[in-house]
Amino acid sequence: MTDASASSKLYFDANVFIYAVEGSDDIAGRLRTLFELLNRAVNLAVTSELTLAEVLPKANPIRRRNYLELILHSGLFDLHPVTRDILMETANYRRIVSALEPDISKPHASMPKLPDAIHVVTAVRAGCRRMLSFDRALKLPEGLHRVTRDGLPRLIEEMS
Repeated sequence: MTDASASSKLYFDANVFIYAVEGSDDIAGRLRTLFELLNRAVNLAVTSELTLAEVLPKANPIRRRNYLELILHSGLFDLHPVTRDILMETANYRRIVSALEPDISKPHASMPKLPDAIHVVTAVRAGCRRMLSFDRALKLPEGLHRVTRDGLPRLIEEMS
């Protein structure tokens, strides 16, 4: 494992878990490889407890068990709670981002979605430098870099 990957925490957006549990063999296989590599790392993977509320509602009993095993019981992820401080900072983040990119024709169109903003704020507060997310519309602050589906092979290579 390189020094860069060892020293930078990686935040996992909820959509990554959906692809891991419900996705095609190609993407799910790559994510399983990443999870195996994370098993050798210490305190590298982070997500919000909000992830549970996003992935569980539509899951059938088998997928629900798979989500809970992966997110809660595998020991791979440092789960961060959604606290009042997170929510207050999320409100500020949404206000600032919408002020930076106003679109008069679409009120609130440039404001990040609440779940997305909670994930971003949680990632920043957790000290993550990278965020694994397959949501290309997700707005990230300076200093937090997105790892997309296309960047997954490189991430796996870095961690190998």
